[in-house]
Amino acid sequence: MADTAGGLTFDLAGPGGRDTGGAALLLRPRDRGTAAVPLPLTPVGGGRLRAALPRTVPLPEGHWDAWLRLPGTADRRLAPGTRHLGPLTAARAADAAAGRVVARLPYATRGGRLSLRSWLRAPHAEAVALRADDRRFTVTGRLYGAVVTAHAYGEIRAADSSAPRCRVPLAATPAPAHPLAEGTPFTLTLPHTALTPDTRPRTWSVWLHPAGETGPEARLSRLLGPGGVTTAPRPHPAVTLPGPLRAEPHYTPTHDLALRLTPPLPAPRRG
Repeated sequence: MADTAGGLTFDLAGPGGRDTGGAALLLRPRDRGTAAVPLPLTPVGGGRLRAALPRTVPLPEGHWDAWLRLPGTADRRLAPGTRHLGPLTAARAADAAAGRVVARLPYATRGGRLSLRSWLRAPHAEAVALRADDRRFTVTGRLYGAVVTAHAYGEIRAADSSAPRCRVPLAATPAPAHPLAEGTPFTLTLPHTALTPDTRPRTWSVWLHPAGETGPEARLSRLLGPGGVTTAPRPHPAVTLPGPLRAEPHYTPTHDLALRLTPPLPAPRRG
């Protein structure tokens, strides 16, 4: 179960007749350089055990596998049970006190085991909407964990490190009374000419520098809005650019906004 504060609750079928004192749901990171996180399991009736993962428990960004730990036995990998995790609402919230956005999504692996995808962004630039015309892409969003200043700018970066970075225009509204919780609205304009410094296909990521060159940076992502963590939607159909390229906006597996430049589709054959 997910709550509006960004926490998750796990209910497990208890091991019948076995002492569950000291039992824990163990979250093991796939990154071996990060320590596992134990969540104490307590009986809640009906032979069930419950563990809570509040937003305040640190969980670095990445994939975490769920295990059951019982005293005197080997740890066992957990399965998600009969509930289908596909439509489950992720636990996600802007953490005003810490100046960050937290999102956690339980899911079933291909092998039928329970795992958790965690996002932890500080600051976080939420991509809310994307529009396109024959000259530009326009991305509107909200910035959490920082304030957009007069020195702010956007930037697009190619995966190819040899390609130059390109600054793009930024429009921002005055910061609200509680910018960490409510987010600062911003608008990025991405001219088609900025995406095509040459005619080679490539992928551009989109970044926000809210305080200019000396401050933090945030990659535009989709974590908080409808369809965010669970099913990141395609933000806009592909657009034909000046020259022999087309641009297709998409979200990466980590839900970061990107623009993929590819050659145009071949004309359909007649007959």
